Amino acid sequence: MMMFSTWLVGRLQSPLPGLEAHRRFVPAIKDADLRLSVAPAGARPSAVLIPIIEHSDHSVEVLFTVRSQTLRSHRGQISFPGGRLDEGETHVEAALREAHEEIGIERSQPHVLGALSSLYIPPSNSAVTPIIARIDNQEQWNLSKQEVSEVFTRRLTDFLDHSMYEEREGIIPHLPIPVPIWNVHPSIPLWGATAMMLHELVLLYSDYSQEIP
Repeated sequence: MMMFSTWLVGRLQSPLPGLEAHRRFVPAIKDADLRLSVAPAGARPSAVLIPIIEHSDHSVEVLFTVRSQTLRSHRGQISFPGGRLDEGETHVEAALREAHEEIGIERSQPHVLGALSSLYIPPSNSAVTPIIARIDNQEQWNLSKQEVSEVFTRRLTDFLDHSMYEEREGIIPHLPIPVPIWNVHPSIPLWGATAMMLHELVLLYSDYSQEIP
C-alpha cells in the first residue's frame, strides 16, 4: 500500500481544492469575500508548517500547536507553527525556521512534501502558504513558552467523521454568528485560517483513502 506522503507528493503537482476547501470554514463576516480572494500586492508573505506523522499501520497524524495566552493576537487558539518570511527567505525556509523556534523541530528533520493553496488573512494582511512536511514522532517537544502552550496530534481519519464538525456561536467575541469549527481538543475549537488550511489537506486525504483503500 502506498504511503500517504508518497501519494501526496504527486498529488500536490496537480490543481488543488483551494477555494472549495477554504470556503467551508469562513463564517458569515464582513470580510468573508476577502478571505477567499487573491492576496493584494502589499500583503506580507508568511508560511506555516503542517507537520504530519506517518505510522507503520499507514495511519497519519497531524500536529497542532496551541498559541500562548501572552501573545498579542490569536492567543490561546489552535494553529500550526509559522510566521512572516524574513528577508531573503523562501516559504519553506520560513516554515522550517518557525517550527524549530516554536516547538524545537530540527530544520534538517522534516521531509518537505510540498505546499497547499495559499490564503489571505485580512486582519494581519498576510498571504500564508502552508508547507506540508513529514516529521518523526517525538515523546516531548521543546516548546517556546512565549509562543506555544501545548502541542497535540489528531489522526486525519478523525476529520472524516462528520460528528467532529459543527457550527457554534460565541467563537468570535461580540459577534453572535455561527462559526464553523472542528472539535479536536477538549476545550479549544479549531476554526479560522487553521481550519481552512487543514480542510484542504483533509479533502486530499479523503481522495487518497478512496483511491488507495
